[in-house]
Parts: sequence; C-alpha cells; structure tokens
Amino acid sequence: MLLFLLNIFKVNMRAILLFFCCVFSATLCFGQNVGIVRKNYYSTYFDSTLNVSINVFDSTSIRLGSVNPYSGAVSHLSTNSYSLAVNLTGATIDPYQNHYYIGSGFNLLTFDMNSGDLINNVPITGAFPTASFQNYRFNPSDSIIYGLVPNNFYSSYFDSISMTTIDVLDSTQIRFASLNPLTGVYTLIGNTSFNNLYTLAGNSVDPFQMVYYYSAVDTLIGIDVYSGSLLSAVPIQLPPYGIFENIAYSCADTSIYGLTRQNYTSLVYDSLYMMYLEVVDSTTFRLSKINPNTGSITFVSPINIQAGGNLTGGAYIDPNSMTYFFNNGNQIIGVSLSSGLITSSATKSYPSGEIAIDMMRSNLNCFGASKIRLDPALGIEGSLEAPQIQLFPNPAQSNFSVLTNAPIKEIEVVDFMGKVILRSSQKSMDISTLPNGIYSVHVYTQFGAVFARKLIKL
Repeated sequence: MLLFLLNIFKVNMRAILLFFCCVFSATLCFGQNVGIVRKNYYSTYFDSTLNVSINVFDSTSIRLGSVNPYSGAVSHLSTNSYSLAVNLTGATIDPYQNHYYIGSGFNLLTFDMNSGDLINNVPITGAFPTASFQNYRFNPSDSIIYGLVPNNFYSSYFDSISMTTIDVLDSTQIRFASLNPLTGVYTLIGNTSFNNLYTLAGNSVDPFQMVYYYSAVDTLIGIDVYSGSLLSAVPIQLPPYGIFENIAYSCADTSIYGLTRQNYTSLVYDSLYMMYLEVVDSTTFRLSKINPNTGSITFVSPINIQAGGNLTGGAYIDPNSMTYFFNNGNQIIGVSLSSGLITSSATKSYPSGEIAIDMMRSNLNCFGASKIRLDPALGIEGSLEAPQIQLFPNPAQSNFSVLTNAPIKEIEVVDFMGKVILRSSQKSMDISTLPNGIYSVHVYTQFGAVFARKLIKL
C-alpha cells in the first residue's frame, strides 16, 4: 500500500513539475513579445439626408505593448500613447538594449521595451534623396540593423492638358544597407543593385552564416551581410498558386520557417462575359521550412492547420518550446516545429478598446548568437555549413550525448528557472541525479556560436 502511494506521489510530482515548467515558460514569454498596439478614434455627425448618425474615422494613437501568446492578453508597456503613424514594412528588436525599432513615415522610432516609452525619433537619411529604409532586421551576432533601400528612377513628360511636367516612376532598384538607430543614417553596403522587389512575406538574418534573406514573391534572395553582394537567388519550389510567407529564422535548429499558403482554384463560366473565370475555391496553410540553397520547401505540418498569418501581424520562434508563433489578426497561434500541429490558439484581448497589435517581434530567439562564417575579405575561411546539433537519447534517464560535427567548447544544462545546474566540456553528460522534467541544453562551439536544445529527463 505504501509503495502504491509513493508511486502515485511520484507521478503527481512529475505532473506538477511539468505544469510549473509550462507555466514558467509562458511567464518567460510574457513581456518578451512586443508590437505596436493601435487604437482608432472616431467622431460622430448627424446626416440630415439619411437621418442617421455616422461614425467617421478621426485619428489613431499607438503605443508599445506586449502580448501573452498563451492567453492572447495584450498589455500596455507604457502609460504614454503617441499620435503617430507607423510603417508596416519592417520592425525589429535589439535584445541586448531592449529596444524596439519601427519606421514612421520617413523617420525611425525607438521604443524602450522596459518602460514602453518612445525614446528616439529621428529622420532617416542616406545616399539617396528618398529617405526610405525597409525590411528591418537586427543581427544579434554583430548588433547591426540591416535592411533594404529602394532607389527609384523617374522619367518626366509634359501633360498638355494640365500644362505641367509630371514625374512618373520608371523603375526601382534595391540596395542593401545598415542603419544607425541613434542618428537615422543608413549606409549602403557594396555596389550591388537588386532588381527583385521585396514583399511583406518576410525577411530574416542567419546570424551564424551572416546572410540576410528576403522574399521576392517567388524567389528567395540571400545577401552577403559583409559585402552586400548577391549570395543566392533560388526559386521557391511550390506548386502553382503556392506562397511561402511569414518568414522566421530559428537559431535553435538553424532553419528558416514560414507558412505555405496554397490556393486551389476552379473554373466558373460567366454568362455575362461569355468566358470561364478562375475562382479561388479553397486555401490550405502549413508550417514549412525552406532550404535557402535550393529553394525546396519541406512541409512540417502533415495536414492543413486551417489558419493563415497576417503579413503585418508578425511571426517569431520560441526556442524554449520549439514553437512557431504567428499573428493571424484575431489570434496568436503556436505551431510545433517538430509536429507542425497547432499547440496553442488564443484570441487577443485588449485593455482599453484597441483594435490591433501589429509588427509583433520577440527577443527570445538567437540571443547571444555568434558568427561562424567569417568575412571572406579578411582571407579567413569560415564554415559554410551550419552545425548539426542533436541530443541522444532524448528523452533520457541517466546519460545523454551531444551529436554534432562541430567542435564543442562547453555544454550547459539549464533548468526551467534559467539556472545553470550542470556544465561540461565533454560531449556526454551524466544527468542521473537531476529531477525528472524539462531542461534546456546550451551547446557552445569553438566558433563562438551557441545552440539551444530541449531535453526531457525521465
């Protein structure tokens, strides 16, 4: 009888431990995932013709807010709100200074993620007359903000009706650049012009290989961060009407994830136009990852997850739970990186009548990453292959090993409180004395890179 009770107690303690692990993980996420919380204001006037009161959009206020991905609760990070418009073409986070950056017209806004206050508002300037810097991405391995600068070319013609000369956009070339957030000055990197226009489908930085990736509709473009030159331009290999969007790079397994949206169409005969029209019949969504060297897409989701992302809502990777979170407008949805299935879905709720949280970003991923590929201009060869890191066995009872082709400097086992409880320079580690539960294993390589993997102790 006593043995039976002890076994029940042991099982219950395991359940309690796992419960607190999950709760604490959610707590860690809370306050780390921020975005622009928008509130619209309306004025009302009486229309005597229609004999009704009509609401008319009057103004908008914004503030930095955070969202809990497990409950959907949106919170204000500051009591201050600002009557500013923001650009939905890019935002990024500096996780070391806890700063959130986003464009506002031709200015750069800097928010302090601790206080939520706007601490800097500077005009964006650079080599071109147009003060446009877009598709922001902070690189944690060199602490630089990278992005794209459109260089527009115009032609002029004389309009005999208006008797004026009109400038018409003739073409656009894209340049790669870095941005100083203190001054707003961007610096062009290299001399390469990119004809592939970028989309809101997303961008990412591989901080280990020092490559900036962006989506150009049906092509994935890779830019060398060091030289600004084109490293790769591969067709995104999807069936017709397929789109790969909401891109997010994962430092935990060095993969680029996104949502694959596949439209299915049918032909409908229109008797008015006397012709067949192609109409979207249905759409499927799957978590996927892309090989940046070949453009091949691998479906992680075995089935349609029936939830698509909002391109301006944002997406990010949580390396602790190995989850891809995205904002689909009304909800925050979490999808497992291993199974491709939805693990959480929370409807967003706002504290005081707001309508949206846009450009959601997180500082959970790639913190402390170090470059592996060195600058070729220095004449030092760096690795072009991302190290493969696996734990075996996992789950483990007494021992586990790190399987990798990279030289190991140190391995740490971290508990759910964030405390380092074991440390070793060997690839194998004895964990028999540890309580059962979920741990994070941090693998430090001789190149200076750090990788995180989840370990389950049974």
